[in-house]
Amino acid sequence: MHCLTSTVLATFIPEIVLSWIPRAFHIGFMIAQPYLVKITLNYIMNHNALPVSYGYGLIGAFGFVYIGIAISSQMFNFLCFRLMVKMRGALVGIIYRDMLAVRAESKNSASAMTLMSTDVDRITMTARWVVDIIPNLVQIGLAMWILGLQLGAVCIAPLVVALLCVSAGMAKIIPVRQRRWIAAIQKRVGITSDLLAVMKGVKMMGISGPISKQIQDLRDFEISESKKFRKLQIAVISFNIVPLMSMSAVTFTVFAIVAKVSGSGTLGISQAFTSLSLLGILIMPVALLVSALGNIFQAMACLDRIQDFLLLEKRTDYRSTGSSLILNSASNEGRFPSAEKLNPELNGAVILLKEATFGWDRGPESIVLKDINVRIQPSQLTLIVGPIASGKSTLLKSILGEVYLHRGMVHVTDIGDIAYCDQDSWILNQSIRENIIAFSEYEEGFYKTVIKACQLQEDLSHLPKGDLSNVGSQGISLSGGQKQRIALARAVYSRKRIILMDDTMKGLDADTSSKCFQALFGPQGLLRRNRTAVIMATHNAQWFPSADFLIVLNVEGCRANCGSFSDLRGSDEYIRSLEPSYKQNDVGDAEQDDASASDSLDMKPRSPVENSNQEESLSKPASITHKKKEKSRGNLNSSLPYYIKSLWNATFTIFVALMIIQTGFQVIQPLWLNFWTAANAKNAREDPGKWVGIYVLFSVLNVGGMIAQFSLFLLRIVPASAKHLHMSILEATIRAPMSYFVATDVGQLVNRFSQDMTLVDFPLPIALMQTTEMFITVIGQIILTCVSSGYLAVVIPALFLVVFYVQRFYLRTSRQLRLLDLESKSPLYSFFISSFSGLTTIRAYSWADKSYFEHIRNLDTSQRPFYLLYCIQRWLMLVLNLIVAGLGVLLVGVSVALRDKVEPGLLGVALTNVTSFGMTITQLIIDWTDLETSLGAITRIREFIAETPKENEGVENPPEDWPSYGAITITRLTAKFGDHTVLDNISLDIQAGTKVAICGRTGSGKSTLLSLLLRLYDPVAGTITIDGLDTNDLKVDALREAIVALPQDPLLLAGTVRYNLDPASHANDEDILLALEKTGLRTMLEGKGGLDAEFKTEWLSSGQKQLFCLARAMLRRSKILLLDEATSSLDHQTDEVIQKLIRTEFAGWTLVVIAHRLKTIVDFDNVLVLEDGRVAEYDSPRALIEKGGLFKALWDQQEA
Repeated sequence: MHCLTSTVLATFIPEIVLSWIPRAFHIGFMIAQPYLVKITLNYIMNHNALPVSYGYGLIGAFGFVYIGIAISSQMFNFLCFRLMVKMRGALVGIIYRDMLAVRAESKNSASAMTLMSTDVDRITMTARWVVDIIPNLVQIGLAMWILGLQLGAVCIAPLVVALLCVSAGMAKIIPVRQRRWIAAIQKRVGITSDLLAVMKGVKMMGISGPISKQIQDLRDFEISESKKFRKLQIAVISFNIVPLMSMSAVTFTVFAIVAKVSGSGTLGISQAFTSLSLLGILIMPVALLVSALGNIFQAMACLDRIQDFLLLEKRTDYRSTGSSLILNSASNEGRFPSAEKLNPELNGAVILLKEATFGWDRGPESIVLKDINVRIQPSQLTLIVGPIASGKSTLLKSILGEVYLHRGMVHVTDIGDIAYCDQDSWILNQSIRENIIAFSEYEEGFYKTVIKACQLQEDLSHLPKGDLSNVGSQGISLSGGQKQRIALARAVYSRKRIILMDDTMKGLDADTSSKCFQALFGPQGLLRRNRTAVIMATHNAQWFPSADFLIVLNVEGCRANCGSFSDLRGSDEYIRSLEPSYKQNDVGDAEQDDASASDSLDMKPRSPVENSNQEESLSKPASITHKKKEKSRGNLNSSLPYYIKSLWNATFTIFVALMIIQTGFQVIQPLWLNFWTAANAKNAREDPGKWVGIYVLFSVLNVGGMIAQFSLFLLRIVPASAKHLHMSILEATIRAPMSYFVATDVGQLVNRFSQDMTLVDFPLPIALMQTTEMFITVIGQIILTCVSSGYLAVVIPALFLVVFYVQRFYLRTSRQLRLLDLESKSPLYSFFISSFSGLTTIRAYSWADKSYFEHIRNLDTSQRPFYLLYCIQRWLMLVLNLIVAGLGVLLVGVSVALRDKVEPGLLGVALTNVTSFGMTITQLIIDWTDLETSLGAITRIREFIAETPKENEGVENPPEDWPSYGAITITRLTAKFGDHTVLDNISLDIQAGTKVAICGRTGSGKSTLLSLLLRLYDPVAGTITIDGLDTNDLKVDALREAIVALPQDPLLLAGTVRYNLDPASHANDEDILLALEKTGLRTMLEGKGGLDAEFKTEWLSSGQKQLFCLARAMLRRSKILLLDEATSSLDHQTDEVIQKLIRTEFAGWTLVVIAHRLKTIVDFDNVLVLEDGRVAEYDSPRALIEKGGLFKALWDQQEA
């Protein structure tokens, strides 16, 4: 069942055994301490009978033992942490390696990221507990044996108590509760990550409020799940610490009872404090074993989750390969003739599909394509066409081996010689050149040829850094068309013999589309000259005449027809239905905001306050981030007060008070033991009842205070802080301007909600609680040492001074390494996320091995500061242990020198206190380093909240029925991106209820104008009024909620179908079902479970997704509809359906549409033609055509 756990242990057995060597020495030194305490007390009580040199020998022995403890313990810890680093590298590596092989449908980036970060960290931190199990058992056994020599049969008492500490029954329940908590975390992080990637759509649609509430509700549910886990955790801790902290009380109580009954004598000074020292040595390994038990179960749960991930169904590549055909059928091997008989059928083809049936799952109900027979020849342009949801994309994925082959066969001559352009382009957060070159070698001449062929030279010419400009996370600085052309350039540059393209030409303006097509696929096109076989799924009929071969699919997923365009033009019904489109040479995507430099790379809509030149707009964010990192180096100390402030309230004050009182009861017990033994020395018949009773009372109060602290802190204080911090970063994110999302890597934002929130939820509060407890305990022990040995009080200030300078010296290095650790993890996580999103592309290019080596390089880079951080922590602990050794030696030296004046009982208190003081300060440093690690999250959260800019929110709420008419007046509107004017002095009057199309060549400012209407960006001059209200004065959320906007890319939300369609909960079910009925989606969605079903994007094709978004828009109440190229990537049939719905469902509304197919706007009231940010023409479509000019030129270009 726990196969991975067993494998990991077996792999690292040599390292574990090696670490036991210094641990064995450490056990020996630890066991020597009680002997030295006993000998020292006997020497002080009988010093007149022993020579002074005996005392000097004790000083040397204490020095040897304490130094031995310091060195051996840190050598052991060093080997443990080296093991942890190795384990981290192995687990992260294997997770990534297996991720590359999972089926595309099985992947869950949020879940895998949690495995690679949170779960791996928990496993590695538990490794040191596992390594110490056997040494701790040995130490417990030896301590019990020696205690038996001191107290006789009473030594059984602490053994019974130790056995009571084992709460395995409860510990087994912990992983169950923990899994629920982690599942809630993964759901919140996954949804948050998806939404952060589409913030433009969220803002355009005015659903920031509902989205924020959804995420915060998920956070609240997550916190409620964490409370269930923590209640069980507190129960386990309580069950553990009650016997553990009462071990000495139980031992001495049993001894007193036995002594009273048997009359064997009273508890003596040497006997008591030697036993107390032994109990101290016994308690620590028992505590570690108890803690290890819960941690081990949690780590096993983490390993089981990783194991489940590793056992996810892998992609099975059913394709056969080679120049001669080799049968590789998914069904019975005898179904087809032998390879030799089929070989003639290959006939030089690079791809052959024979009677192939494909589905997205193994079941017959998942079948999408049936009995496909296709042969693809070299240097052939093949187009896959058909209506929406006919399986065009699936056919491409089948050639890539990404779908199930139910029967038939797929043969590819060389599966390593394929390039792929997905419908959603895979773009890395790198420069344009790095995205194009990818894992290939850079060849300047050919690279420039590819850039020219893909029509990227004009875009790059607008950039001061040219192709070295960074494109941002998921290519956020690029328009859709630019991302497609970069992905296309990557495919061409790879020089693969086969290129698969999934509607790659969508979203290009008429001129760019035509030039790109001719440069690649024309008679002298680059791919033609290279004899590259290209298979492209498309809805664009203008390319049909240029194709060598057409594959027509029908809605049943069958190949209706195939052949040349001339053959199918008269015989295929689907091809005939599109005849007007290819006759008109309708580019289909004429005015996509591929924009060019001005509306995309060079002038992607940004805040007017940003510097316009591309060097700053694209590269400056990185430098800003760097500056923030530099600044944060001096701000780590202020993070602790910031976090405490988030916790601080009346409850936290009670918590601190309880901790101080509880520590007081803890440190007073040795003093009470001194009084007890002193009374026994004076009166051999002293009644032990009152001494035992009060000693037990102190123990009970100590335990009770500890449990109360845990409950108060973990169930009241921490959840409130976790909710507040999450709400703060969520608010800062939602209120950030659009320019911030353009300039910021989405991965960095996701880290605030994932890794940082994970630290805030678990390691940070535990580390703070334990550090505070250990700090107060250290203060208490120092006070106790001063009380029991007043001479040492003189050196305490010097001790604090030395510790202060050591800590300050350590922090200088640790802070730098901590920041390096965080910085080095960012590329590791970013590349991991990018690989997940581009998994199909990576496998298509056969880049899995290269991608894995890149991941290993990033992993090695992240391991260096991670390892060095542990090394300097070991140095710090060694130095502090040596300081404690010096304190112990000084105590013994003073006692030997002043042996006539030293009271043996108080010396026993001091010696046992110094013995435990070393372990306490060691634990304090461990807890402090854990706290310091976790405080990095608070540093980032604090800086994020303080430094994230806010958009101009406005102050006025519009009337409830606004806009009641939909009249838009634009007066002298000017917008700039830095020094570049994008819109120049535009004035426009759009009457209520009219339909206005916005046209213009690439980069004319169309999308900018639409963005200004929604206040995604603010103008530098001029005003926009809607029904008489200045939009700049209105609250931005209210403005966007009152206007219905349909973004270019469909925005699909996590949650139910109902929530997706109506996130603000304004519509009733009847209206929702009616909207689905009108868009033709009701029957299909009801078959999936209706409105309450959890929505899945794979249910819908590309066209259906846009219809779904249109249904959402139909449920909104407004008078203004804005369309931003909403139908640019749709086939003509779906576009016609949407155009009809727009005209019927939004009749009487004011429509402002960025037009891409000019035929669809002939009945519009007016057309606004922009040129270089100015109004070039504004009139009715017919008047503009008759007049001649820019619109007429655009019209003629599409009619050509």
